[in-house]
Amino acid sequence: MVYGALSTHRQTDPAALTIPLLARSVIYETKAVRGFWLNRWFGTASPADALRALSEVRSLVADEVLSIPQGEPFPLERFTEAISFAEAPAHGAKPLFVFEDGRDEDDR
Repeated sequence: MVYGALSTHRQTDPAALTIPLLARSVIYETKAVRGFWLNRWFGTASPADALRALSEVRSLVADEVLSIPQGEPFPLERFTEAISFAEAPAHGAKPLFVFEDGRDEDDR
């Protein structure tokens, strides 16, 4: 499984979009390769199926089977900077918008 090609979504060099594939696995172990685009799936999945999938992922994160990398916090006022950060190659983190909810730290 290959997860995440967001950094290549505007890539025009075919070599950068190449995924190594061992012919032996495909031929002798009868492996299959199929593309998957989460955005398209969300557009076609029923709300119940989408909720079920998100719930399963949430459980896997809670059980520490999956981990979510730390994001780089950006207040909404720095939207354009966050977009530039997301578009930069190999930055290692995803922008994470932080919304102020009007409560003081002591109220949480």
